[in-house]
Amino acid sequence: MPKEIKSGEINSKPSFLSDVPGAPLPRSNNVKSSNLHMPIYILTAVFAIIFIIGPLLVRKGPNKEIVRCSIMLTAFSMWIFWVTVYIGQINPLMGPRLNNTTLAWIAHAWGKPAKSVVNGR
Repeated sequence: MPKEIKSGEINSKPSFLSDVPGAPLPRSNNVKSSNLHMPIYILTAVFAIIFIIGPLLVRKGPNKEIVRCSIMLTAFSMWIFWVTVYIGQINPLMGPRLNNTTLAWIAHAWGKPAKSVVNGR
């Protein structure tokens, strides 16, 4: 029977992971959202600086406006790609997909029947 996790035991492992060396700890519910969003704020500021200051550094020439526009589009594209990937890693849509042989090996290593590994009990 699984051990109940009390509110004070944030970093304790569930009973089915207690025998597995190197098993990850469960994510705490007390994680502040500002810690997760701080990289978004910092890198948004960095890309905003590139977006604003980059075009000001372009030398005079016949293609000055095109180069400015290219720098701004590049900075925005890099930012939108990065923020999409970062948010996708914070809250993934699906977990890892495991083969039946991998699940059987995990069940054997944990000393549990394969059905309990699939159901998470």
